[in-house]
Amino acid sequence: MPSLGLLPAVIIAAAVGAPAVAQDAEGTVVLDTIVIERQTGAQASTDYRVTEGSSPKLTAPLVDTPKTISVVTQRQMEERNATSVLEVLRTTPGITLGSGEGGTPMGDRPFVRGYQAATDIMVDGIRNLGRTTQEAFATESVEIAKGPGGAYSGRGATGGSINLVSKQAREGETFHEFSGLVGNASQKRLTYDGNVDLGDGLAARLNLMWQDSDVPGRDVLQDDRKGIAAALSKSFGASKLSLNLYHSKTDATPDLGVPMSNGDYRPDLSGGRRFGSGTKSDPWLPIELADKDAFYGSALRDYREVENQSAMLRFEHEFSNSFKLHSTLAWIGSEQEYVMSRPSVVSQFITGRDGSVSPNPNWDPTRNLANRDLRSGKKDNSAVAFHTALTGGFHTGTVKHDLAVGLEMSREKVRSASSEGSPSVPVTDLANPNPWDPVTGSLVWGDWGTPIETTSKALYIFDTLTFNEQWSLNLGLRYDKYEVSDGTISRKDNLLNYSAGVVYKPAPNGSVYLAFGTSSNPSGECAGMAGGADGAGACTLTSNSVNLEPEESKSIELGTKWEVLNDQLLLTAAIFQTEKKNARVEDDLGNVALLGHNRARGFELGAAGQINERWGLSAGYAFVDAKTIDGGFDDGEPSADNGNYLQFVARHSFSLWTTYEVSDRWTVGGGATYTGKRYLNGENTAALPSQWRVDLMAAYKINETAELQVNVNNAFDERLYDASHVGIFANRAPGRSVTAKLNYRF
Repeated sequence: MPSLGLLPAVIIAAAVGAPAVAQDAEGTVVLDTIVIERQTGAQASTDYRVTEGSSPKLTAPLVDTPKTISVVTQRQMEERNATSVLEVLRTTPGITLGSGEGGTPMGDRPFVRGYQAATDIMVDGIRNLGRTTQEAFATESVEIAKGPGGAYSGRGATGGSINLVSKQAREGETFHEFSGLVGNASQKRLTYDGNVDLGDGLAARLNLMWQDSDVPGRDVLQDDRKGIAAALSKSFGASKLSLNLYHSKTDATPDLGVPMSNGDYRPDLSGGRRFGSGTKSDPWLPIELADKDAFYGSALRDYREVENQSAMLRFEHEFSNSFKLHSTLAWIGSEQEYVMSRPSVVSQFITGRDGSVSPNPNWDPTRNLANRDLRSGKKDNSAVAFHTALTGGFHTGTVKHDLAVGLEMSREKVRSASSEGSPSVPVTDLANPNPWDPVTGSLVWGDWGTPIETTSKALYIFDTLTFNEQWSLNLGLRYDKYEVSDGTISRKDNLLNYSAGVVYKPAPNGSVYLAFGTSSNPSGECAGMAGGADGAGACTLTSNSVNLEPEESKSIELGTKWEVLNDQLLLTAAIFQTEKKNARVEDDLGNVALLGHNRARGFELGAAGQINERWGLSAGYAFVDAKTIDGGFDDGEPSADNGNYLQFVARHSFSLWTTYEVSDRWTVGGGATYTGKRYLNGENTAALPSQWRVDLMAAYKINETAELQVNVNNAFDERLYDASHVGIFANRAPGRSVTAKLNYRF
């Protein structure tokens, strides 16, 4: 499928129940009174929790599923003014972020329970391999399935996977909602969400988005976006056919943030201000000499253009009340092109690739200066996938089975374009960077290179065996035939993964479970995108890694889930451990071997739902102790990294969001997010500091069709850091954002 310009958003229509029928004394048919409560697009998810997962692989309600599954609903995204998936992940406990740099492309790069999940992001269950930036205007909810997911999603998913559930065309509903937003930093955003019931089982939905915006609290940066998502569904008899198209485009200024301190930074030239000393107890920190809004890049050189598009055709058929077929044919694509600056402290000497050392002509003994090295890339990603599953329930004796049997096939391609030229900008003052310095030279993009192709064929089966009202067993098994090739070298693997969980219900509204699971990480799983947390070459496809067997992870989780307050509030708790005993490690010469051993263990607490009719709550806390047990490659001696924390992972993370309807017209809300210290290298000598973010919201219902909502995100205008790559720079998050949004619905 060449350039489709549009793509899938969502599918599925709401079931419509038949009214009760009675007869009066004269035999006249009398229908019960039916009250239809209309839900608008933005308020379709009126709760902070959902009871069922979107995937047919989840064969039990979430409260009885032996796995931690966090769901961020449409309501929470709207209330928090989260317009991108990155904003959603930024405030989700147990998730931290990594960064691109150049060869590792910019884009959403989450770490779940200590392990990278950048290649484990799905759209309606279809893997979106491209490391891109995801908008949220057509997203109904974000599902985060934690713990090894080899049986659930295939390769990868060591710490978990993320599924973006698209908005759906709905039978029986007609609504239109317009939203207009303005804010500081010249923020302007318009959205439309409309659904029309066309009758005779036909429904259509359209989502539109336009944004013209700077970035709050940051100088120079722009973040302009536009998008369209269309969904059409047709029910006929026991069958339903859905077509979904999606397209979005982002034109933004890339920003790698501020330089990290290191041995070349001289505090005596900056009033004695220190930012760490490069030890485990006092690691290097981001250099905070410049104003909060300072931009270390080039306003005249740096740019980033991203396009996401997909098309999805889904067919569903009910053979009976017990068995249903789900089939999806999908195409997902993305393309991005970027030129950006990597800020770093100017060093006194330059070390060449051959190990030679020479004086740096940019060194100034009287000043601290910052480099703005060129980083660029042009990537194109596409995937064609076919998924089909048969779900249903039956009994064998007294045992009830809820079964899902499925087949998945996909072909994914990643290609990069060559470039010529190296536009450069001069070094700049570390305390007062000038983004308007002149640019010397230019860059021209060349032809696309040979694509890296990944093909996968998989069979899976999931079964929830219910023995009685108290006991059930959830089983899953998946077999993958995996192959990756760059046109020169290739790797083939057969992956077998399982999940098993026993569930005990001490009461109808609660469950206790013990679960086991595995995952597999084959060589080449991030080929073409790099970004392995333990070395860029460790998860790519090279002559050093092509002959390695897949990494294998095992997990155990003990948890409990309870529906309280008349089943309005879901409380969850879990302790877990994920262990990888044959982790890929890379030495200084680029050699890669399965000599590593790492482990993530911890616990999570969660609450989501309504405390009462007026008071809603979504909260969570995660403790993740992710460490290197054996770093390998140390000639028989214990590795220097042994006992160190894994990169980019916070031990403590917490998020709270709550709203209260003060009256029929006024709703107030707010929340706080805490992210603990995150080390940026295996040596644990560079780190991002712990941080708090506070968000506030107030909404006023003008009348039955109009509402005004005001948000203040990062209310105290803190210096917040999202991520890094290898500890050279620190990505800055936006500063204080103040927005007012008018919603009009009819």
